[in-house]
Amino acid sequence: MVDERQEPVFDDALFRQKRKHGKYRVVDAPKLEGPVADTHAHLQLLPDPALALARCTVHGVEFVCTIVDVFEDGSTTFDRLNSWKFESAAAAKRFVGWT
Repeated sequence: MVDERQEPVFDDALFRQKRKHGKYRVVDAPKLEGPVADTHAHLQLLPDPALALARCTVHGVEFVCTIVDVFEDGSTTFDRLNSWKFESAAAAKRFVGWT
């Protein structure tokens, strides 16, 4: 059974704006004035952490600090971080020229 409330995961680096009735439209990515850091990410809560890291790479986010509470989140982030980094590098290569 598909959860209607869960947003779709788009396998690209495009920015989308949610519209009515479950529709999305592609919008321009923000223009970054300089290096950007995400200092409070919860990668383990995302549907596809590697995809999120790939999007960061493509859009100029140079630093991501993921937050983990070992009592609430378990060891998922620690166990999967290296594979997320590897998968994100492959995805970022696919995205070159898409933005």
